[in-house]
Amino acid sequence: MTTGTNWVDLDGVVNMRDLGGHTTADGRTVRSAVVLRSDNLAGLTPASVSRLMSDYHLSDVVDLRTNMEHAHDGVWPFGERVELHKMSLYPEDDPSSLVPPWHGELGDTAPANEPGDHAHASARHYLGYFRMRPDSLVGTLRTVAGAQGATIINCAAGKDRTGVACALLLTCLGVPADQVIADYAASDAKVPAILARLGLAATAGSPEHREAVAAQATPPEAMALLLERVATELGGVPAWLAAHGWQPDDQTALEARLLA
Repeated sequence: MTTGTNWVDLDGVVNMRDLGGHTTADGRTVRSAVVLRSDNLAGLTPASVSRLMSDYHLSDVVDLRTNMEHAHDGVWPFGERVELHKMSLYPEDDPSSLVPPWHGELGDTAPANEPGDHAHASARHYLGYFRMRPDSLVGTLRTVAGAQGATIINCAAGKDRTGVACALLLTCLGVPADQVIADYAASDAKVPAILARLGLAATAGSPEHREAVAAQATPPEAMALLLERVATELGGVPAWLAAHGWQPDDQTALEARLLA
């Protein structure tokens, strides 16, 4: 099992790490320098880009952000050297709209018999990605499997949409739930920096700051609840993937790319 979080410290991002080092239930290891997960890449400096190209041979980026987010911050730091795959996890949106597509689209209202705490609300929201955009989630896995170099999976903060996509990837590879949950929860340490980068941070230590950090937390319970709901409501990851076009050849290609 991986012994820690493989942070990648680069100027211009605050929540980038390497998925390598996780171990599968049958004893194989996820290769390092094949898949990175990150927050928004628009702030990467030329030196950071050079490192990604030289150390990781970056070839593809899966960007899970919406059209509106791209229109607001569409900086692409890689030129023509890296292929961009836009795979929003929300319904297709008008880039000029003032209303983000995540408002009221994913069934976020808690049923009467379900707790309304942050972990349950997060899991409920995340399940909406599976229901609304299976094309993007399956497309993310296929992009990783077919990439010539490393792939970065990213969104704005690198914790929610990216966390779900990476959880699906690791689960598909046979990485046990405890490691999947730990990978998701690692983003919690970066929430203050994420808020500062997004311009959402109040004065550190203030009630407003504590409230904002709590609202953006990635507690392990949220991912545990999501995995449970995927299993009970969607039939589990293998069945869900098969229902959305994932083939044995896809699985073979993904494992060949990522597992040693």
